[in-house]
Amino acid sequence: MATCNGEQTLSRVLEGYCRLQAPRQAWQLLVVENGSSDGTGKLVAGYQDRLPLHLLRSPHPGKNAALNLAVEWALRNDRGEGLYIFSDDDATPAPDWLRQWEACAAAHPEYAVFGGAIEPDWAHPPPEWLPRLVPTGLTFGLTAPDLPDGPVFPGLVWGANMAVRRAVFAAGYRYDTMIGPNGGAYAMGGETELTRRLALAGYPAWFCPLARVGHYIRRHQLTAEYVLDKAWRYGRGKYRQDRPGTFPEWLGVPRWMLARYALECLGYLRARLTGAGDRLFLRRWELAYLRGYFFEARLGRRGTGRQVLITSYSGELGGMEMRMAQEVRYLRQAGADGSLALRRFAGIDAWAAQLAREQITVAEFDPPRFFEQWAWRRWNLLRARLWAARRLRAFRADLVHVAWCWTNYGASVLWLARYCRLPAVVSVHNAFPAAEISAWHRPLLRQAFDGVRGVYAVSQSALEHFMAIYRPYLRASTRVAVIPNCVDVDRFKPGEGLRHAARSALGLPEDALVIGAAARLSEQKRPMALLELFVSLRQRHPQLYLLMAGSGPLEVAVKERVRQAGLAPFVVFTGFVASIETVLPALDLHILMSWNEGFGIATIEAMACGVPVVATDVPGSADILRDSQGGVLVPVHDLEAASATVSGLLDDAERRRSMGRLAREEAVSRYSCAVVGKQVLAFYDQLI
Repeated sequence: MATCNGEQTLSRVLEGYCRLQAPRQAWQLLVVENGSSDGTGKLVAGYQDRLPLHLLRSPHPGKNAALNLAVEWALRNDRGEGLYIFSDDDATPAPDWLRQWEACAAAHPEYAVFGGAIEPDWAHPPPEWLPRLVPTGLTFGLTAPDLPDGPVFPGLVWGANMAVRRAVFAAGYRYDTMIGPNGGAYAMGGETELTRRLALAGYPAWFCPLARVGHYIRRHQLTAEYVLDKAWRYGRGKYRQDRPGTFPEWLGVPRWMLARYALECLGYLRARLTGAGDRLFLRRWELAYLRGYFFEARLGRRGTGRQVLITSYSGELGGMEMRMAQEVRYLRQAGADGSLALRRFAGIDAWAAQLAREQITVAEFDPPRFFEQWAWRRWNLLRARLWAARRLRAFRADLVHVAWCWTNYGASVLWLARYCRLPAVVSVHNAFPAAEISAWHRPLLRQAFDGVRGVYAVSQSALEHFMAIYRPYLRASTRVAVIPNCVDVDRFKPGEGLRHAARSALGLPEDALVIGAAARLSEQKRPMALLELFVSLRQRHPQLYLLMAGSGPLEVAVKERVRQAGLAPFVVFTGFVASIETVLPALDLHILMSWNEGFGIATIEAMACGVPVVATDVPGSADILRDSQGGVLVPVHDLEAASATVSGLLDDAERRRSMGRLAREEAVSRYSCAVVGKQVLAFYDQLI
């Protein structure tokens, strides 16, 4: 529990902890003192000889910051698979509280989030009108007495009595420190923000009515003024949990809520005129809630000017999408924030659920494409003006980042940003061929690039190809840079243990030679060329295996070719692998046979794992390997020359070891997240 100036209630609560029946497992009580000015710390310390109690002190204000400190302490000091139970400094547990939690967690191992019963502990009998008119759950944090044992909506799991398995926090989830009690007026919902985010990430909630606490409700909380203040705070918290852009908005507020506010005002006047006391109070509650929502919306609109919307014409989950998520992380390092807005593609829901644990939002956004689709250009342009512009404004961004994936794929949303008078930056993720701009599109393109403040490309080749088409449209003041993709060198790393584990998991012989690639099975990556290379190499290296990590439209054709060649025992298909760092160490060589690359993230991931790399001499890959000692380039259309180069590497284990060591050093010095992050933040400096 966190406590701030809790001296008045803590004695009562800690005495309740002293009366707890011991569960079968060992337990500890963490109390985080959070900036108290009374005798809270001294009072808590006085119970350390009666309870398994640890007193922590948080240097940061706010209940959620204090709870995160407790989580960090627990993760460091407890390596087991424990249950983290959260309560408040005014919630007294029933004597069998811990035993009930223990039994509930054991009975439902498939659940990781739990809510317990919160009953009233009235300091004074409540007035007659209060339980009849007031939503006691939102106001006092009380659970409904008839809420059954079973699955529960995560928004009904509340902070005075909730439990989360250790594994959830070990996976990286934390409380949002921008919401919840912080010593003054605050937006409610600190714990429900977490539980709802966990539900989106695949952690449903279970309600346990037998795990009970009594929530102490003070005399001053039994007044209409207090209840209406809580309604206002609830409205503020509701705004924080709503995703921007979900509904059409005006002045940052969903239009339907404005209509509802007008109706509530009429209802309030009618109740005043008729003297209907109960209806009058209910109208006041609703109006207070809506005013809290509008108040928070105004705060959002008066923000720091540091909200970046990152969007793209995206068709699948790949390196560009991963880089877009990494951009949000970099922005947060600089005190800004970002969110992703993409059209739907296969796998986006699972990816969004993974990002939810970091509080990175992925919203659906698919504006009409009048650059990318010629046949419907005029109709799509009209739709962009009438509908998509309003949709883009609803995200409340101060800067739009357009990830440019191919030729003009991104121009429509770039024009839309300018139409909405939003500044923009462009990141270029591919080296694409020159394209002719139609006379119809040229004036629109001039408008689109008029608002562009900066352009960066992931490689020099990608920048040169982009500038060959769009240089005439850029303003002289536009910032231009080359910033490579990055690799997490703490996640992707070499090691004999990792190599043994990867080969064992994949069923590969320990003494085999293994080549392969982590790449989509698509035309761009040329998996058939890699397969033909493997067929050629096996004539000289009969102990050679091929690993193909990825999925895509050519998967069926590639597998059929393997079957026809009689090589199925020597080729391993993994499909898409989320944790590719567990696969790459199995390789002796990583080989990318692409006919074109914007950069080639898989290449630097393999390098970070200490695996020497081979790639075709094409834009993107050449930018990485032209001056590298950790890899070599081979001709894109000369299979015989490529086979000779790779065969020489397979024959020379010592050279491979040396290349792997140098590849790792290059990955750390050139492409680590820390190194690339500094370049990204320097690019954004003064642009937002």
